[in-house]
Amino acid sequence: MFFYYFCIMKERNLCQLVEQTAGRRMESHRDFVWLADELERRTNERLSPTTLKRIWGYINEPASPRRFSLDVLARYAGLSGYNAFLQLSDRTQSNLVLAPRLTDDDFYEGMRVRLRWMPDRECLVEHLGGARFKVVESKNSKLAVGDLFSCHLFIMHEPLYLDNLSHRGRHYEVYVAGKQDGISFEVE
Repeated sequence: MFFYYFCIMKERNLCQLVEQTAGRRMESHRDFVWLADELERRTNERLSPTTLKRIWGYINEPASPRRFSLDVLARYAGLSGYNAFLQLSDRTQSNLVLAPRLTDDDFYEGMRVRLRWMPDRECLVEHLGGARFKVVESKNSKLAVGDLFSCHLFIMHEPLYLDNLSHRGRHYEVYVAGKQDGISFEVE
């Protein structure tokens, strides 16, 4: 199971590298059609828009991409193949983050955000104003209903760092959710 989650994170990093190479984010059907054509133009190999959507998680189906698909994406990004990407990603300590995010400017009082992370953690949090949040639902998480914390930034597929967590009457400086595989979020 660990290997499966490890591969998912590596594929997400590969997707980010492809987006950086392309100079655009893959956010719509049109983007995936464009990328399929662009891949064929630059690598002379074809991946379907549906395959790309699965790899990016754009469609809600489990993705287990073939090595061929990962090799094509790595070659598009200027590498010799997926093995070269794995070697590069193991050494990379900084990178641009192109993933969807929520910042202070996006939050409004009363806004609710559902957070999810591996293996089956889920919390619904409500913005209280001033970068403060309250946990209103919790499933399989150490965070509990009523916990309070500060947070200025949620980034899709990245760890979530919570400041000044008040948990069951105790205070903690920092709590991290999704440390290995990152979090996903949706505004409700």
